[in-house]
Amino acid sequence: MHNVCSPSSKLNPAQRLLNSSFTMSMQSRFARLVTAVSPFVAVLATGCIETDDTYSATTSAVSVSAYTSSGCTTAVVLGLSKQIADEISCMNPTSLTRFSPGGNLTFTSNAVLPYLGAPAKTALLKVSANSSIQINSAFRALPQQYLLYRWYQQGRCGIEDAATPGRSNHQSGRALDLQNWGTRISAMRNQGWSHSVPGDDVHFDHTASPDIRGKDILAFQRLWNRNHPNDRISEDGDYGPGTEAALRSAPATGFSIGATCGTQRENTGANILAVDGPDRIAPGAHATYSITVENTGTVAWPATTRLMVAGGTASQLYDAQSWTSPTEVGPINTSILPGARGTIDIEITGPMVTEETPAFTQLTLVADGDDLGTINIAVTITPNGDEGISGEADDMHDDGIEVTGGCNAGGNGSWAAALLPLLLVFRRRRR
Repeated sequence: MHNVCSPSSKLNPAQRLLNSSFTMSMQSRFARLVTAVSPFVAVLATGCIETDDTYSATTSAVSVSAYTSSGCTTAVVLGLSKQIADEISCMNPTSLTRFSPGGNLTFTSNAVLPYLGAPAKTALLKVSANSSIQINSAFRALPQQYLLYRWYQQGRCGIEDAATPGRSNHQSGRALDLQNWGTRISAMRNQGWSHSVPGDDVHFDHTASPDIRGKDILAFQRLWNRNHPNDRISEDGDYGPGTEAALRSAPATGFSIGATCGTQRENTGANILAVDGPDRIAPGAHATYSITVENTGTVAWPATTRLMVAGGTASQLYDAQSWTSPTEVGPINTSILPGARGTIDIEITGPMVTEETPAFTQLTLVADGDDLGTINIAVTITPNGDEGISGEADDMHDDGIEVTGGCNAGGNGSWAAALLPLLLVFRRRRR
């Protein structure tokens, strides 16, 4: 049905690296082949970094670059992206504020990073007070844009265009992509949302809000230096080779030290760090989601903790082969201590629909009658034959914002020279 792996703080570095595996193939439902090696970054004579993909690991986590050639969802870097968003808020509390799905607000995939600038968030909530809003993408942090751009370069994941990291409108903190854009143009425009990007119908910009492009680069640089005091990179907000190399090597689920000014972490007892699974599936199709979650509460989640559908209603995503019932997935089988991380595998089946339909389920962790935290699953059911592609779209439009790219100096990158032996891990799923 599902399986939980809870890393132990007593493991040595090599064992912790083995336990921080990522999914290499969604084809197998019984085993995972996991590969991680340390970074090896080649630098051209011009000072630019080669764009060929390497797999790397920093501390005990799988790196951002591990996902450049596998999967098609930026939900695998949610942990690091949230840390970046929180660090931006440390620099300026109104630059980014969190919002949550619920009511008329629906997410179409797990990759939606729920942050916007304060004015843009207020304008969005005014629209959603009276109209349903289906969000494909909101703020997009540097690691997410990096993956989309690499997938675009490789012709993968259905990405037809992508701005270079640092230049995307979605890094501005004032952009949204809506799946139901066609029926919401007037309501959005009435709250200050512009709908004017050529060739990108789903896209809206709240032009009265500040454009914070580049702040996510600076936030990442600050986080990197906080965690690597002996291997610092420039804190200049420029996307140069030092920053790119550090980003490739950075842990996808986030650094051990995140934002230190007090974060906007959701008060749910469960912090979702990564979701490895498709953004879009076909009607009736089966899919598996490996969810890396951190217990942010004050009590342990015992092995008998059950995953229940919030509200007790039947889930659209009920999987008859693995769930206990339409309202319960089942027990997590392994305890997760406060502050610890674990990976929970959840299997779903797409409902039979005849048009694109976002499906959203909130699951509650329940032990001895107490709610310990929540886990959200969002996916778009698509009967159009385009399942398996990224749920995020992008374009080359950048409003002329000046963000330095690619070939400027910054950082010594000394950590990028070593190559560790290949590590293989297999994990069997219980059904």
